Amino acid sequence: MPAILLGPYKLLKKYLDQFGKGKYHVNICSHEATILEKKSTRIRKEEIVQAALEVVGKKGVRALTIAAIAETAGMSEANIYRHFGGKDEIYSALADFIGSAVMGNAATIAGGSRKPLEKLETIFSSHIALLAEHPGIPRFVFSDDIHLGHRTLSEALSLRIGNYVETITGIIAAGIEEGELRQGLAPRETAMTLLGVIQFTALRWTISNAAFDIRPEAEKLWQNFLNMIR
Repeated sequence: MPAILLGPYKLLKKYLDQFGKGKYHVNICSHEATILEKKSTRIRKEEIVQAALEVVGKKGVRALTIAAIAETAGMSEANIYRHFGGKDEIYSALADFIGSAVMGNAATIAGGSRKPLEKLETIFSSHIALLAEHPGIPRFVFSDDIHLGHRTLSEALSLRIGNYVETITGIIAAGIEEGELRQGLAPRETAMTLLGVIQFTALRWTISNAAFDIRPEAEKLWQNFLNMIR
């Protein structure tokens, strides 16, 4: 990216702060201002959320500071504050991303035309793939800092998880009715079992600091789950 060598540094910095509106990043040490590509508010917010998720994935929720997010996103702290009022708003944005990516995706798959068993497998594999791509998701969802320190956010996540359970319960019930799944299965308890497999696998993977490849491990568990429900 091109850089503008600063002449009267203080004067130019004042100008950029007043009129730059996030298009410039000022390096105080080198006295350079780099012209950044102008992006929409939506894209900037998405970049900030992804950066926050990366910080959580590497260092946990307690390490999630505006400075850490700014460094990971490659933007100034002031730019973070242009899009979010503070960490609480970023926490909410993270919860919304997780809700849409996991629970919202499941609802979309459930509403499709595929057979129930294929829907279940797609939801399971999509969830595992998302965790593999974003280790910050289980760290965020399992964090006591969220459960105990942000009760409204925790309750919103709990509601989304409840909807997730109901979505999978409906798919399993349809599978039993259509003869794809074994008669006598309890739909809700079977849904909870499937989510328990995902949760425990994610927890083991998170605690081990991603010491094993979660995908082949999950595939084995899925095959075992299939043997129980068909």
